[in-house]
Amino acid sequence: MRIGYQGIAGSYSEATLQDYIKTLTDTTTEAIPVPYGDFKAVVNDLLDDKLDLIVVPVENSTTGIIARVTDLLRYKPVMAIAEAYQPVRHTLWGVEGSRLEDIQMVYSHPEALSQCQVFFNSYPLIESKVYEDTAKAASYIQSLNRRDIAAIASPRAGELHHLVPLMENVQDESTNTTRFYVIEKIQEREYTGTCLSLYVETRHESGALSKLLQVFDIFNCNLQNLSARPIENQAFTYGFFIEVSIKEMSSPVNILIQTLDQVSEYLQIMGQYDQVSKSIYLDV
Repeated sequence: MRIGYQGIAGSYSEATLQDYIKTLTDTTTEAIPVPYGDFKAVVNDLLDDKLDLIVVPVENSTTGIIARVTDLLRYKPVMAIAEAYQPVRHTLWGVEGSRLEDIQMVYSHPEALSQCQVFFNSYPLIESKVYEDTAKAASYIQSLNRRDIAAIASPRAGELHHLVPLMENVQDESTNTTRFYVIEKIQEREYTGTCLSLYVETRHESGALSKLLQVFDIFNCNLQNLSARPIENQAFTYGFFIEVSIKEMSSPVNILIQTLDQVSEYLQIMGQYDQVSKSIYLDV
């Protein structure tokens, strides 16, 4: 079984994938991690049957929905079958001999940089530079071997590339956590789980979104997430990524879906899975 992810060894995606592999009960099938340079290639290879599953980040507790990933899932025959949480503990890494006061430039993934604004505000002379991946940023500064350049990456990424920790836990929030989907190409089988992931485009009429949300209230669904995203080539019109808990719902799921379809212009079931408790990650 081939499982794709964006990043290299030491990335948060790789750590999440390895954690997921440990939960698999089928020991007769070998799980093979397959790294990719970008999310689009990961999704495309899943659709082309070159991968069996993919593990991708969809939301961060600090910065919210990861739109460049969720947008790739719209209008695609994909289904999230599990979710996973990965604590984010960013470390500032330098090469041997470097000191914090020497650093002039820091490389990392844009998502990671945006999660460390308190650090950059505290050190206004340090310039942040976007790199494609946190672990690759660690590899890059190792290859440069310059004492004035650092990277923000996971503890494992720095250790793998024999870097020196200059500051630990540089993320803005101590509970910083990223949520991932485990996704397969949609199959002709019954899906189960306590949470539904949807993408919906409402009709362009007064009260359309209100009517949609009323359906969840009628069916006793607990709204977990509602995020608006622009619809391509339709200026100032929006679709909605929605996640709802259905564990208190007494009606069959297909009846809920049929009712939602009646008040939607477009409806995509993006996933059905069992929710993972956040308490072990967020102390809630």
